[in-house]
Amino acid sequence: MASGPTTSLLWSEEFADHQHGHLLEDIWNFDIGDGSSVGLVGWGNNELEYYTKDSVSIDGNLIIKARRVDESSGLSCYYGPAQWTSGKIHTAKKIGFKHGRIEIKAKAPQGVGTWPALWLLGANLLDGVAWPHCGEIDILENTGAHPFQVQGTIHADGYFGENGLTKIIQSPTKLADDFHTYSINWTPDSIEWFFDELSYNTITRQEVEATGKPWPFNQEFYLIMNLAIGGWFAGEVDPALTKAELMVESIKYYSIDGIGELILH
Repeated sequence: MASGPTTSLLWSEEFADHQHGHLLEDIWNFDIGDGSSVGLVGWGNNELEYYTKDSVSIDGNLIIKARRVDESSGLSCYYGPAQWTSGKIHTAKKIGFKHGRIEIKAKAPQGVGTWPALWLLGANLLDGVAWPHCGEIDILENTGAHPFQVQGTIHADGYFGENGLTKIIQSPTKLADDFHTYSINWTPDSIEWFFDELSYNTITRQEVEATGKPWPFNQEFYLIMNLAIGGWFAGEVDPALTKAELMVESIKYYSIDGIGELILH
C-alpha cells in the first residue's frame, strides 16, 4: 500500500496558544476602509463593509467580527455613511508562501449576506503586476446564503471572476455550526483542495496550459483572511442581520515531500 506524502511543518499560527492577545504586526497587515484609497471602490466587488483594525481580535481564536453600524460611527463609504464594519488581514511583504500545504481551521459566520474568504494573491501584485495576472488561489469562499457550500477557486489571466476555475461541494452540516479544516496541496504542477480530510478538486498546470492560458502559481504568494458583507458574490444582506464572526483556530504551513518555501521579509 502506497504511503501518503511526507509533510514537515514550516510555520504556524496557533491562536489558542497566542501569548500576545493581539496580532503580531511583523506577520500581519490590516486593510482599512472601503477600498477607495487603493483604487478598489467596494474592494472591487460592491462590498458594503468598512474595514477597521478593531474588528480583528484574539480570544482563544482569531475573531474577525462584522457589525452593522449607523451614521454615529462617523465612517464614510463610497455609497454614503458606512453600514457595516469588518476586518481584513494579510501577510504581504512580511511572510510569503511558495508551494506546500496550507491548512486553515476555521468556523464560518452565519447570516445571509456574509462572505468569508481564506485566500492567496501572487506577491508580484505588489510590484505592479495587475490582478488577475498575478494569480489568486481561494482556499475557501462561502456565503451565508449558501451555508453548506464549500468552494475553492483559482483566478488568472483568461479565467477570473465568474469564470474562475472552481468547484463547489456541499457539507453535511452548516459551515457555521463547527470548525472545519480548509486546505490546499500546492505543487509546481497542480493545486488540490481539501475539506477536512476530503480531497474534492485538483487542477493541473497541464490542463490549464493546454487551453493556452497561463499558470502563474510558481511564485511567492501571500495569505489573506477577511469577512466581507454583501457585494456581487454574497448578494443582498438580511435586514435583520446585525453581526457575524469568522473564527480561525489555527493556520499551518507544511512542505510536501520537501516542496514548499516560507519566505520571510
